[in-house]
Amino acid sequence: MPYIKPRGNRNARIWCILAKPYSSDYDPKTGKDTLMSGGLGHVFDKMLREAGIDPYSVYFTSRAPNTDDLHAYTNLESELSASKPPLIIVIGDVAGWFLPELRTPKTVETNPGQLQKYAGSLLQCGVLQYPHYMMPLYGPDRCVGDWKERNVTVYVDLQKLQDELVYWQKHGTLRPLPERTMRYGNLELNEILSCFERFRKAPLLSIDIETVYPRKGSAFLPHPGYPITVGIADSHDFGISFNLFRDSPSENRTLWRALDLLLKGKPILGQNFFNFDALFFEALGFQISLDRVQDTLLRHHILWPELSHKLQFLTRQYTREPYYKDEGHGWSVKHMDKLRRYNCLDVCVTYEVWEQQELEFQQRPQLK
Repeated sequence: MPYIKPRGNRNARIWCILAKPYSSDYDPKTGKDTLMSGGLGHVFDKMLREAGIDPYSVYFTSRAPNTDDLHAYTNLESELSASKPPLIIVIGDVAGWFLPELRTPKTVETNPGQLQKYAGSLLQCGVLQYPHYMMPLYGPDRCVGDWKERNVTVYVDLQKLQDELVYWQKHGTLRPLPERTMRYGNLELNEILSCFERFRKAPLLSIDIETVYPRKGSAFLPHPGYPITVGIADSHDFGISFNLFRDSPSENRTLWRALDLLLKGKPILGQNFFNFDALFFEALGFQISLDRVQDTLLRHHILWPELSHKLQFLTRQYTREPYYKDEGHGWSVKHMDKLRRYNCLDVCVTYEVWEQQELEFQQRPQLK
């Protein structure tokens, strides 16, 4: 296959980068030799239009100029730095070239599992020294074989990109990612109780626990695990996470009594709360009125029964928070800040999901 030319204007504010051209982009009989000009290109153009993005306002280029010589890489990093597009779509395998989060060990190829996690996230490429968001997506070749993935890419991911473009056109700058006040260090008891005083004034509290599980092959299996941290948020931008067990027995009693009063006195919000958190709280003796609990997982079943209902997907659908669920791994008892930060982020994100779901229920009151 000869050199396949990029498509569009290099000064476009959205760039779309592929690993290599599709075979349908070249036709020797007609002389066609432009990227994304074949059938899959038409599919992606239609997806862009459905998301409100004009395909002619997007610049399409590739890491390799043809499919025969994959070592003939174009110097995209310098081209991006020269043109400075604020929004960049990276399709499929090429995402691993720019985003270390998606790379497999010792290679620059994309780990398919990582791409599934990070698809639709607003990320940043470390080698580009100007403000930008880089969004990894599956390409039209994947979307034509999976209609659900195609619709999610259009109405969740590309629509999010369109919203970012509108903001940039209006303000001349990128919209900052969510800023949240999260307190998750080794909090003193007085700090926790002070936050409880604030939480008592809130109309709704987002609650989440993190548990420790027996290791594979442990004699304690099949024990379901034990709660070790509790996260609480009264809004999408303020939350805390603290250890459920204190070193001092007297502090432990004070904390548990205060937490019990808080839980039984407030409407509770959670993700998969009925099937997980509520069971552990009940086993520990805490009192929660289940008729006052709202569960974002169950609400999502009502709103979008055909979609995934995990918090990972709800974060992708309803928020601008980049994928973070892997942060819940790799912590240790001596260094629990990583787990507590993850726990704190979970309750804040769950609250934000709930707020967006409330807007959907207002638009579709018949589902209430």
